[in-house]
Amino acid sequence: MGAATSLGAHIQAAAAARAGIVRAQELVDSPCVDDETREFVPLTGHTAGPLTDGFEGLGRLVQLCLAALEDLRASAPVLRQERLEWFLCLPRDLGLGTSPPSSAEEIARLLVARIQEETGLAPRPQSIHILLEERGGTVKAVAESTRLLRERHCDQALVLACDSLVSPERTEPLLSARRLKTPDHPVGFMPGEATVAVLLERHDTLSERGQRPHAYLFAPVTAQEPQCFNAKAPPMGRALVEVLTKALMQAEAHELPEGSLYLDLNGEEFRAREWGQTLLRARDTCRIGGWASYLPALSFGETGTASPLLALCLAARAFARNYARGHHALLLVSGDDGHRAGMMLGRVHEQRERLHPDTGR
Repeated sequence: MGAATSLGAHIQAAAAARAGIVRAQELVDSPCVDDETREFVPLTGHTAGPLTDGFEGLGRLVQLCLAALEDLRASAPVLRQERLEWFLCLPRDLGLGTSPPSSAEEIARLLVARIQEETGLAPRPQSIHILLEERGGTVKAVAESTRLLRERHCDQALVLACDSLVSPERTEPLLSARRLKTPDHPVGFMPGEATVAVLLERHDTLSERGQRPHAYLFAPVTAQEPQCFNAKAPPMGRALVEVLTKALMQAEAHELPEGSLYLDLNGEEFRAREWGQTLLRARDTCRIGGWASYLPALSFGETGTASPLLALCLAARAFARNYARGHHALLLVSGDDGHRAGMMLGRVHEQRERLHPDTGR
């Protein structure tokens, strides 16, 4: 794993989040109007600090991606490029303010070229997959990675998710939609930025190198919520209940008294309302009352497309450092377009290694 966040690389970020450290700061280039004083005040957000200071647009994304890949290569130096699939996940609206305007696809290709130039990595052109579908695209990349690994089309899959919501080009439309937290609107989110890189492998490729995985990953489960944010209707939690039930059954964890839940609640009212509805609907079918809940947005702000992998990284580190509750962690993902997903992680121990020899890292 590797990451570039407001709290640093993945090891430091997980430790800082566990300690409750927050590095939110004023976004001086993104002001909003205080309704009481009628004065401009800066928004508050979670930036990657010195890593991205002075960089805008494509350069900012390049900085985040390079730092995450450097962090990844420090912990997983062996990349079999001839048997490696690349997945780059970005938002649909990159909001880079390029002149002339460039499509998201063009910007993504430029980002790939810059990454190759700066890192010296040379993935095969046919092995590069670009997804521009927000959170749903990140989950889709993980699902496709597990399928390719299971069917032995590759030995490794690198999923790289990048997003930055702190630039004026991204904050202005969010302010207009009243989705950001401001002095007169406390039920919004704080924008953040992050890139997270996760290397997925089968157990046999790890065993050849004498290594153990950080955690076992089950194939993601998905559902569609018809009453989503974009539909301007309050979600009722049915899709999340479906995801919860399928994920717990898949991991045979539906009767477990404890585990860890990673939720992408970020301060927005519609997300909190949906989770409340989900708990009411799931109380008779899912025993999650004793599971610990974690909200990565409290520490990192809203990281958009990168948020599913950020939660995955935090959950895997909790297993590695042995402070996770229970033997399973369930990561729930809710997209504005109604996409709902769950990714289940399992703790690594000797018995599990014997039972699941081909599960991905």
